[in-house]
Order: sequence, then C-alpha cells, then structure tokens
Amino acid sequence: MSVNVKNAEVKSVLKAIEKSSKYRFLYNYELKGLKNRVDFRAEEASLENTLNKLLDANGLTYKMVSKNLIAVVSKDPEENAEIRITGKVTSQAGDPVSGASVQEKGTSNGTITNNNGEYTLTVGNNAVLQISAIGYQSQEVPVAGKNIVDVQLVAAVTQMDQVVVIGYGTQTKKDLTGAVSVISEKDIKDRPLVNAAEALQGKASGVSVVSNSGKPGAGLSIRVRGSSSISAGNDPLYVVDGVPMTDISSFSATDIASISILKDAASTAIYGTRAANGVVIITTKKGSGKGKLDANVYYGISRPTKMLSVLNARQYQAYANQLTPGLITDSAVNATNINWPKEVIGNGHQENYQLTYSKGGKVLQSFVSLNYLNQTGIIEPAKFNRFTARGNFNIIATKWLTINWNNIYTYDYTNDVTDNQSVARGGVVLSALETPPIIPKFNPDGTIGFNPYGNNWENPLGAILGQYNRTYANRLVSNLGINIKIGKNLTFDSKFAIDYLDQKYNHFLDPFLTTYGRQTRGQTNQTKTKNPVWLNEETLNFTKTWNSKHHFSALGGWTVQKSYKRDSVRSGSVLDPSLNYNDYTWEAIYQMDSIKNPSVRNIDEWGLISMLGRVMYDYEGKYLFQANIRSDQSSKFAKGYRTATFPSFSAGWRISEEPFMKDSKIFSDLKLRVSWGKNGNQEGIGSYSYLNTSTVDPVTGGLTINNIAPQNLTWETTTQSNIGLDAGFFNNRLSFTGDFYVKKTKNILVNIPVSSQVVAVVPVNAGAMQNTGAEFLLSSKNIAGKDFTWNTDFNISFNRNKVTEIGLGINTLNVFGGIYERDNAITLRTGYGLGEFYMYRAAGVDPQTGLQLYYTKDGQTTSNPAPSDRALVGSAQPDFLYGLNNTFSYKNFDLVIFLQGSQGNKIFNAGRLELESMRNAINQSSAILNRWMNPGDVTDIPAVSINQSTANTLTSTRFLENGSYLRFKTITLSYRVGPKVLSSLGLRAASIYVSCNNLITFTKYKGFDPEVSSYGSPTNTTDNRNISIGIDNGAYPQTKMVLLGVNIGIL
Repeated sequence: MSVNVKNAEVKSVLKAIEKSSKYRFLYNYELKGLKNRVDFRAEEASLENTLNKLLDANGLTYKMVSKNLIAVVSKDPEENAEIRITGKVTSQAGDPVSGASVQEKGTSNGTITNNNGEYTLTVGNNAVLQISAIGYQSQEVPVAGKNIVDVQLVAAVTQMDQVVVIGYGTQTKKDLTGAVSVISEKDIKDRPLVNAAEALQGKASGVSVVSNSGKPGAGLSIRVRGSSSISAGNDPLYVVDGVPMTDISSFSATDIASISILKDAASTAIYGTRAANGVVIITTKKGSGKGKLDANVYYGISRPTKMLSVLNARQYQAYANQLTPGLITDSAVNATNINWPKEVIGNGHQENYQLTYSKGGKVLQSFVSLNYLNQTGIIEPAKFNRFTARGNFNIIATKWLTINWNNIYTYDYTNDVTDNQSVARGGVVLSALETPPIIPKFNPDGTIGFNPYGNNWENPLGAILGQYNRTYANRLVSNLGINIKIGKNLTFDSKFAIDYLDQKYNHFLDPFLTTYGRQTRGQTNQTKTKNPVWLNEETLNFTKTWNSKHHFSALGGWTVQKSYKRDSVRSGSVLDPSLNYNDYTWEAIYQMDSIKNPSVRNIDEWGLISMLGRVMYDYEGKYLFQANIRSDQSSKFAKGYRTATFPSFSAGWRISEEPFMKDSKIFSDLKLRVSWGKNGNQEGIGSYSYLNTSTVDPVTGGLTINNIAPQNLTWETTTQSNIGLDAGFFNNRLSFTGDFYVKKTKNILVNIPVSSQVVAVVPVNAGAMQNTGAEFLLSSKNIAGKDFTWNTDFNISFNRNKVTEIGLGINTLNVFGGIYERDNAITLRTGYGLGEFYMYRAAGVDPQTGLQLYYTKDGQTTSNPAPSDRALVGSAQPDFLYGLNNTFSYKNFDLVIFLQGSQGNKIFNAGRLELESMRNAINQSSAILNRWMNPGDVTDIPAVSINQSTANTLTSTRFLENGSYLRFKTITLSYRVGPKVLSSLGLRAASIYVSCNNLITFTKYKGFDPEVSSYGSPTNTTDNRNISIGIDNGAYPQTKMVLLGVNIGIL
C-alpha cells in the first residue's frame, strides 16, 4: 500500500489506510499516541511494515482481531487496562429501562440493556460511558475503575411537559384542556421570514396562511378554523409579550421564542370581544445563562415560482392581423421585439443582518437584538427595508418584586409598485403580459411607449417609472410590567404598554412620462398617520395545593385599552412637465404644485374596558377543569349595546394516570378534552359604524351621506364546542393530537341592499355562519441513534364553512368578485360557504364555428347563454390543508425538509380572460397558438373574436382551475462547526446553512402561483374581501429563493 500525508494525526493516517484498503481499525479515541502529528510516507509497502513504522514511533502497537479488523492499542499497560463492568439503567421512578444504549465513549464498543435494564461490558479502566434511550436525556458517566456502574436516566422534556403560553399565564401541555397549537424557536430558525406571521404557515393545524402577494413586505391573510364573518374582520388577534394588537408585520421573526395559537373558545374567551377569530400569542426571547453575543447573516436570490409565456413579435403580428387585417406591418415587427414579462420580471434579493446579546443573572436578565432586513422585489423598484431594535429586560429587584420591561422599535420603508386591482386595470404584472412586443420602451420625445392597440395605456414602465408609492413607518411598542408576590400563594401583576405608530405615505404621478400624468399634469398625495394605543392591565393570581393532590388557581383582573388615531391628508396637482423630478423630495414637489387642495384631517378613537377571570382545578393531574369569563365594554357600539359577557368551560381527563393504564406498554400519555365557550368580534368594524355619518366636500361645500346605521348594531358572537384527544405512545416516541369542533357565529354584520337614492346598503346584525372541522397532529421520533436522528411532524386540517342565514328573509345576497366587462364570479347564499363560485359552465369549442359553448340549465349547449344558466361550480375554500416537516441530523449536519399544501380549492384565473380573449390587439398568452382556425378544428381555444365580443370569454368554468398544490416550502441544510475549529477561531459556536424557500411547487394551476388570497382592489367593500376569495387578477408573483447564511457565537 501507499500513503503520503503531512502534519496529520496518527488516527487520520489510519483512516487514510482504511479508505485505500480492505482493512478496518478499532481503537480508543483517547489513546495519546493517536493524537500525535506526523509526516508519514510509505510506497508499495506491506501492511506489517506500514503499521510498524507508523505505530512504533508513537507508543502504539496492533493486533489482528479478524481477517480485516485490526485493533490498535497502547504499549503502556496501564493505558490498555480493561475491566469488566456490570450495571443497571433505570428511570427516575426506579423502573428498568430496556433497550438503552451503553457505549464506551470514543469507540464502537457498546451494548444495549436487557428487559431488566441490565448490561455487561468490557471497557478501558478510565473509560467514559455514554448512555442514551428514547424518551430520556443522554448521560455520560466515568467508569473510574469501578466494576458496577448503575445509571438513573432523567426523562426528556416531552411535548406533554412543554410549557405553553396561554392568555394571562402559562400551563404545561399535559394540563391543557383547550385546543392550542405551539410553534417553537426551532421551527423558525434559519428560515427567511419577512413577516413573523409567516411562521404559522403549514406548521399549525387549523390555521390557513395565504400571502396576499409576492411583493416585498406584502401582508398575509390568516384564518384560524375558517372565516367567521362576512363584513367584519376575520384575522386573529395577536398578543405580543402580553400586548394585544392586530398587526405584527413590522416585527422580526428571529426575536421569537415561541408562538401559541389559541383555537377553541376555552382558550380564547379570556380575550372576549376580539377573540372570535382565534388568538396568536407571541413570546419573544429573554436573557438567560452566561453572556452570549451572536451574529446571523444571510443573503438570498429570488425568482418567480413560474413564468408565463406570451406571443413573440411574429406570433403577435399573425394574431393581430387576423383580428384586423394589415394592423401590424413587417417594419413594426423588425423595429422592436421586446419580451415584456422578462424585461419587467427578473431577480430579486433578500439580505438580513442580526446581532443579539443575551445574559442572565441573579438580578438582571437581558436580551438585546439589532436586525436589518433588505428585500428587493423581482419587479423593480419594489423594495422593503426594515430596521428593528429590541431590548427585553427582567429585573429581580427583591424576593417579592420583579420588573419586566420589553421594548421594540421598528422602522420600515416600502417602495410599492401597482398591483392588479382587477382585470385590465393598470397593474404592472398584467401590463407586462398584455403589452405587445412591438411597443418600444420610450417614444422619441422621452415619454413612455404607448400601446394604441388595446386598452390605451403605456407599457409596464408607466406603472414603474411614471409614479411612485412610498411608505415610511416608525413603530414603538414599550411594555412595562411589575410582579409582586403577596405572601406564599398570591401575586399581583400590573402592566402599562404603548403601541405607537407614526406613518407617512407619499404618492407622486409624473406630469410628463405617462398619458394620464400629462392629462392631470401630475399629482401629489400624502397621508400622515399617528396612532398611539394605550394599555393598562391589573391582575391578581392565587395558587394553592392541598395534600399534594388538589391543585387550584384563580385569576382576576381588569384591562383598559384606548386608541387615538389621527390622519392628515395633503394633495396637489399641475406640475411643470419639463422638470426631472427624480432629484426632488416629495415635499419639494408638493411645494411646486400650482394647485393645492385643502388639507383634510381625520380622527378615529375607540376604547375597550374589560373585567376578566379564570379558575383552574386539577386532582392529581388526572381530572382537569377550567372556567373563563370576560365582560367587555366597547365604544364601537351605541349606548345600551356596548356591554357583553363571554364565558367558557373546559375539562380534561388524563386517562393514562388511571390505575388500569399504569401497566400499558403502548400508551405513555392519554388525555381526553372537552370545551365550550363564547367569543365576540369587533375587529374590522368601524369606530363610528353605529352613527349616521356624512362628509362635507372642502372645495364645493356639498354634503355626502356616507352611512345610515341602525342604533342597535352590536358585536358578532361565536359559540364553539370542541372535543380533543392527546396521546403519547411508546414512551412518547409517537405523539398524537386530534380535535373536532363546531363553531357557530350569529349577529353577523351584513350590508343589506336598500332602495334608496342616498345609500346602497345598510349594515344589519342579521347573518349567521357555521364552521365545522377536524384537525390532527402526528409527531414521531423515527430514529434516535448516536450519530443519526430523524423526527417527523405531520398536521392536517379539514374545515367546512356554511352561511346559515343572511337575514331579513334573504337567501341570496348579490354576486361578488366583479370581472371587468364580464359577469361577477361569486355568490353569497344560505347553505353554502364563502367563496362559492357562480358562473357559466363551459362546454368546449364548437368545431364548426369556433365559438365558445356553454351549458344551459337544462343540459343543452349554446354560444349565447342566459344569466339563468349560471350555476354553482365549486369553492375557493380547500377540502383540507396540510404540512409535513422532516428533520434529519447526522453528526454535525442538520437537514430540514418542510412541505406544505392545499387540496380541493378552486381558483378563478381572471387574467386569462384578457390573455386568451382574442378580441383586441393586446398581447396574448402562448396558449392561443392552439386557437380554432378552420371548420373541423378540435381545440379548447375558441376563434379570434373579430367583432370584439366578450361572448367567448364570459365568466365561466373555462377559467376556473384546480388550485391544489404541494410545495417544498423550506429545505435547509446546515453544518455546525466542530469544537477544534471553533477553538482555533476563538468562537463559541458557528454554523453555516443553505436554505431554499418555495423551491418546488406541484400544481395544475396555470397562473403564476396557486397561493392566491382574494379580490385585490382596495376600493372594494369588506364584503368583497371576505367573500370574493380565490380570484387571481394577475397579482405580483410569489417567489422562490435560495440563500446562504452564517450563524456565529462570538462570546
């Protein structure tokens, strides 16, 4: 054999011999000679000569154990001394632990315990034993020359022992009687999360998370156990370190320690009027242990998850000239051929820098973090920047007084691009797809190239360069709390917090670059918002245990919250078109406006005063009971309708603690839960919805009636029943949680149409809705070896939504989701859920005429259907949602593969109405290359509509697609640097990771991406936003990203 190494440890030379031969070596890693560094060379030498030369000089020798196995030992007898040891491995309760691994550290020498927990092993005199077993914490025990080594293992902290943050307190998961999902810090680690709420997607059963857009800093649509309202809000309440709020988009996910999602009424009733849509409790990190300074940096490149194909210049010419003969000349095609989607949609990037310091002491525990995020979109100039500074401090002033002070300051900047508000209405994405390839970027006079062939608008640069929309936001959340121990069993908590938002939105329309800009001679608009929200809470908490069996606790308190929002609006127009406004600030441009409109100021106030209480009791941790109550008074309703009370009750039975279950070899935990309770919903309801309101025009003095409201408006009320089962199997190697629920909402606010010349609708508490569902979570520890572990978490959720009453004898309330120059797409009617598609049923293309055919209500086909031929054809709501997370660890490597999906939902691809309409000379999808051309053609794409009719593209199932998808949401591979390298670098810890986000998506959907939220127009009513879900108007595409990151423990 031949070996040639320099400055290598002896054991490294042995490994090199193993790689180049059939021999394997057995040795104790602690042998001193193995750590010696040598320069060693052997050429075509025998095994005997090679080993003698290598080992002799380092105080080592060898012996053949078998044909190919060689034992390397020390020449020093004391170092080689072996002893035979015996012992027993037991639990803390004294029970034998069978199947435990007993390993001599640094060697492959080991055994496992028998059914009585006993083992026998021959080891080195100074060996160290490594003992591990599933469900227990691993231990290392020195032999120290002893012949009997007994070991008692400590049970690992299982999911059932996990501490869960609930409303106004904590509980261990084994004591929970409500339905609560938990997301831990490890579920968030090394993921490129811009919005903290993104951490919920696919990780918690019963929770739907859909991104509204792929734009930088875009918001999310979140539903817990379905939608419960038609006109009010459907998003959950967020509680961050005890402070209730409705928006967490400005917070950094890297500061989060845990997230608890409260789903049933027993868990959420303590939050009363704001909890009908669920509660998400976020706990941020706190200081602990020795002082640690950590840094995290990552950089990623993003692309759209898919690109759509449109006609090139020659294909477009053939189509346009079929539509209007002679419309597009060869000279026009030869002059310009721009692939507008590729021109506009490119690469984005995301980078994040974070520095954290954490320290715990007897008096002060502190956590400080600084974070900077920079996200550049795939469509310039879309951008989102955020700077976050957090400081969490816990001061143990005396034995009876503790002070908590949590602070976060964020500054974020958003440079937006125009999204598609509806089909053919000016969004940059649909503009890129529809602009003919022969349209130039700029005209000779410097204006943006105009498209005269279709919808009379500029190319996409008009939406990108011809205007800007910029938002600047400063936010401070400061939370000061004190905890006073009053005797042994009583504590008093007081909290004072402020959530202050200072935001500015600037809009500018250039007076020269676009046609609309030249018509209006430019525009400036600015909205400034200042919104402090104050919170004060006082609670008393009593705990008592009797005879080590009876455990009782009681909570009582009150809370008051006050919001005072002020908006100021300025606007102007008529600017000099000869100036280049890129060099001016918005304020400077506004001062140049020849016309300045009168300023408008708005004030919006609301307040909430509440009393709350809770009692909890358990007997021996076996029989569990909890009751909550909250009484709220809200200023959002008229006097006499401002007060409501929301109770809840829940109970649990830990069956596994019964004597007849003690000897079970299967169940390590088994608990049955039941709950019932009520919640309210005032979110999304205006502060003055109960008042008749009007507006005086500041220019003309005219009076406009905004709202006519009945005085008896009140909150929506949700009653929910839940039954759940928690189970642990085989020493909690496998765990299961299942819940079944019925969630009924009444007094739903519905905008009822009225016959009036003043207003079109009047809000009435008349509707009712029901959500029923089931959700399951299964976790398993598949492999728990010395070097390799594999854990799996799977969750799946089923929810059925149904409108049970609209009110006032109405069974069908209009249709929604209006499509430009077409029919509406969605209906609201009793017996069906939100997002129910109602449209014509496409019957293919007539092979003789090329006309699109539709089914009539009696099953015949026609190219000219009547409105009565429309039918219910599917729902935007999925049959089920699911998430699958696999975590693999091998030595210093970790691999996380997280899949997330939706099944059974429909999407109306409204963008195809224009891209496959073939009725005007805008560019078209490549799909029309398969259009009908001659009698006898069999195809699913109709003929060109020479008369510009919309008959071929009515709102129909031709554009209704399967929105199901399975997505590799996150794939992360990380490597933890070993101790020797860390020591040489002077670091405490270090890891490097590669993460892929949305890398692969399996779907039949033809649009950019199946993650479609809702009807996008900000001018639509809340009814439309809640009802008209699943309509894709060509929104900003979702992205996939590949990033490289580094975590460094500096101190």
